Amino acid sequence: MKNKLSYCVATLSFFILSFVLLSGCTSDTSNNNSNNPSWMNNYTSVHLTGTGSDNLWINFPADSAYSGQRPQHLTWITEDLKEKPVVFVCHRTGCAACTPQADRVKTLREIYGADAIFYDLDYPFEGYGVATEDILNKFYEAFYYDPNGGSQIIAFTGVFTNINENGEVKIGWHSWEGNVADAEMETWIKDSIYYYNMNSEK
Repeated sequence: MKNKLSYCVATLSFFILSFVLLSGCTSDTSNNNSNNPSWMNNYTSVHLTGTGSDNLWINFPADSAYSGQRPQHLTWITEDLKEKPVVFVCHRTGCAACTPQADRVKTLREIYGADAIFYDLDYPFEGYGVATEDILNKFYEAFYYDPNGGSQIIAFTGVFTNINENGEVKIGWHSWEGNVADAEMETWIKDSIYYYNMNSEK
């Protein structure tokens, strides 16, 4: 009887220990959450500085009417960049086409909100709510960063960070109209946080 009890205790202990060890191996999400900055230790940036559609821009990109010109960055962008990288999404509640991108950015804010400043610039259609004056002003101002001056009734997103160019820290940015895939949008946000931490005096 004593041997049988010892066997049961030993077996139970083995299963509990195995569960604890395996749980530790499979539940580490530190690489996916900027609230634990260790994810940056082994991170490699996805987007380089340049003028193409997959680059962080310093000047307006190649396909812009302002190609090659340096933006006169908005005050709320430059002020916020003294603290953290910046992400905004302009959208209009009541616009079905805007919703997926707006929701995507809001979801990523839940993960990376400790390390970037997020703006939900919602200008609702009539009957869907009212925007504050501050949000309305930022909503319209943000379209300055739309390279082709497109529509203000689809989602428009921008990311801003600090970039080192030839030893000088400059503002690197990118913007999009419409939807950006979940994984791709996340790489832009992670890059903005990574570059900011690499190139900021904090």
